Amino acid sequence: MELETLVVASWWAIIPLVVVGSLLHFAFDWSRHNRVVAIFSAVNESYWEHIKIAVWPVALFQVVAFAMGGWRFPAFVPAATLALYSIPVGMIGLVFVYKSVAKRNILWLDIALFALVIALAQWIFTTVLQQLQADVVTIVLSALYLVGLVVSFLRFTLRPPKEPDWFIDPITKKYGVSAHPDA
Repeated sequence: MELETLVVASWWAIIPLVVVGSLLHFAFDWSRHNRVVAIFSAVNESYWEHIKIAVWPVALFQVVAFAMGGWRFPAFVPAATLALYSIPVGMIGLVFVYKSVAKRNILWLDIALFALVIALAQWIFTTVLQQLQADVVTIVLSALYLVGLVVSFLRFTLRPPKEPDWFIDPITKKYGVSAHPDA
């Protein structure tokens, strides 16, 4: 895969990534509360769960792109890492800013910001991929940060920290899978 092809594919992937992420909001219920599906889908209404359904589709896209030739570009892993870290930072930042003004959640704005954060992640990915001349140290450090992020997303649904801002369901006041109304 050529760099230009990867960049174009990344831009074209935005709409399917938003659609897949949106569907992941319902996948836990559709799976009849399967714990494996819980790792990748929203299990409650916490910020963490909404961040998670944006991160996993983008991560899957990056895994596929890496396998299809992205591995040939030294900046791929650092670009993917920065893009994935931008999702929680962007989503929390943007939602907290608008909620500080609106004093409540607004569904259409939540959905628009979800799509915007995924688009920004793809922009960060393609920009860094094209501009960074990554050396071995940068690649290794990025890979370590990437592993840390993936481990966090794998772990914190089933064993979330008792942190009252990101991880608590605002409706049930519980954490993780146990916060689901049917749990």
